[in-house]
Amino acid sequence: MDTEQILKEKVQRVRDAVALKEPDRVPITPFSDIFFPALQAGMTHKEAMYKGRKYAKAAIKVYSRYDWDLYPTLLFPGMGKLNDGLGVQAMKWPGAANPDFRIGDNQPYQYIEKPWMEASEYEELLKDPTGYLIRNVIPAQNASLKVLKNFPQLSDLAMMFNGIGFFFFFIDKDVKKLIKGYKKTLRSMIGGLLGMRNYPKKMKKMGNPVAGQFALAQAPFDMVSDTFRGMRGTMLDMIRNPEELKTLCDRLVQPTLDAMDNSPLQLGDPDEDSITLSFIPLHRGADGFMSNDQFEEFYWPSLTKIMDGMIKKDIIPMPFFEGRYSDRLEFLGEFAKTHKAKAVYWFHDTDIIKVKEMMGDDVCIRGNVPASLLVGGPPSAVDEYVKKCIEGCMEGGGYLVDGGVSGIPNEARHENVQAMTDAVHKYGMYRK
Repeated sequence: MDTEQILKEKVQRVRDAVALKEPDRVPITPFSDIFFPALQAGMTHKEAMYKGRKYAKAAIKVYSRYDWDLYPTLLFPGMGKLNDGLGVQAMKWPGAANPDFRIGDNQPYQYIEKPWMEASEYEELLKDPTGYLIRNVIPAQNASLKVLKNFPQLSDLAMMFNGIGFFFFFIDKDVKKLIKGYKKTLRSMIGGLLGMRNYPKKMKKMGNPVAGQFALAQAPFDMVSDTFRGMRGTMLDMIRNPEELKTLCDRLVQPTLDAMDNSPLQLGDPDEDSITLSFIPLHRGADGFMSNDQFEEFYWPSLTKIMDGMIKKDIIPMPFFEGRYSDRLEFLGEFAKTHKAKAVYWFHDTDIIKVKEMMGDDVCIRGNVPASLLVGGPPSAVDEYVKKCIEGCMEGGGYLVDGGVSGIPNEARHENVQAMTDAVHKYGMYRK
């Protein structure tokens, strides 16, 4: 069988599972943490952040060892150079040019949790969300973008001769310096960008379909928590500023959907062998972050509006329910029932067999081999766990095997990943 035929069979296997049909075998569709292929290839975390072309080659070599049905998206090789160019202050990473944000060469990057906006600024934000973000949040998070504090106001842009405001902004010496610096940063990133583009092409030539990221999305509550108020501030806002918080979450829905139309796809336009899955990491919705009443009031409504809008655009939302969502299953099941076979639910620490029993007739489920097993093993324990999941979830189709946290964690051992792969091929065949 040639590689093109293998590619098409793998793609169809995944499509059948998403459509709640029984394919010939349960598909295995691992996502991967960013540093797994680099570490497997002997690279340091720093090299993965700065040597994009080398990272892309390592990903091809490492991932192609496994007989999977859908392979991971390549996640931003060369991100360190971009961070340095921006002067990013919202995270720390290995090799950072600024020593205040530099960590060890063999440590993964870490986001900095803090509020970037005060509760008293909701009124200003809601009057002009885009302007506030450009003039306040982005300069605070990126040292090289301080000049955006002087970005033209709405009145400057709306008035007659509105080009004058832009003109004076762009002839500012600091803005010209910024643009010049960006050109240098982009040139230094060319290798990584080319590697990211070539990766799916080379993988497909080998008969390995790649999961493209066909839309960028987050739960609006998480956007507020991650980008504006920080986790503590957002949790307090549920009590102290509930209407402002809900208004902001609702205001973020339509721009998120509009951006899916206006921005080019990260890995190129979809073709006949593309599966339009969209990974949606959920950060604050798990059990323990808030009560069910709060989840129903603040978190779930705006998220489901985004997922509903994505489905209308023929994009398959794939929320990743990180943490435990045992208390939320009724909410998840209700959306699945009204959007049958239109989404994929990826679970981390929720009883996946229970999920299958509750909503397996309505939604394809994904997961959830524990990171602890993929890191610590032994392979026999991985085999046993995958077998149990397959036996409990395969009936009727609608099940994709993957890891529980970011798919394959950075420190996963090859023999355990291979054991997960082998177990799917051993136990996942449907009897026809």
